[in-house]
Amino acid sequence: MVQEQNIWEIRKQIQDNTFRWYVLSVVSGQEQLVIDNMKERIQKQWLSEDVVDYLSPIVNEYSMRKWEKITKQKKLYPGYVFIKSRMNDKIWYIVRNTPGVRLIVWAETRPIPLTDQEYEDMINHIKKSEERSSLKIPYKEWDVVMLKSWDFKWMKWNIKTIDHDKWTVVVNIEMLGRLTPVAVDADKIELMS
Repeated sequence: MVQEQNIWEIRKQIQDNTFRWYVLSVVSGQEQLVIDNMKERIQKQWLSEDVVDYLSPIVNEYSMRKWEKITKQKKLYPGYVFIKSRMNDKIWYIVRNTPGVRLIVWAETRPIPLTDQEYEDMINHIKKSEERSSLKIPYKEWDVVMLKSWDFKWMKWNIKTIDHDKWTVVVNIEMLGRLTPVAVDADKIELMS
């Protein structure tokens, strides 16, 4: 009777109809493959409505190499995948047995979801990483620069404005006796020393 009550308690704990975030430890480098496999397995079992989101955060890192903008993707949590789902025996079984999944973090007899605070901390970390990863143009307004292309190559001009999102600068170029603002990619100019 006691053993039967314990089994009922475990089943009762696994049955959670609230959508929560769970952390999966997976083989590093196979995060997207695990997500794709899991989606396929869940869809085949007609459980798509129980798992509503998958997350393996990636940010773009920008750098300059020989005055060229290089973009590289970086995984924020290598070896981990996050899923937002209801949790029941079927979902838990599929998740645990998906190739590449090592374990559900904090799950011994039952999976434990992230707390709201842990989820907020993770989202804030992702946002801060995205902000930090954006490359800032190393110039400021009114810097004297030289254009490295066009007919105005190697002529000196002042930077009027900088657009960090588009990664362009506006320089005043003298045309026909007037200063004319022209937008130029930031990698097409060079700072005068």
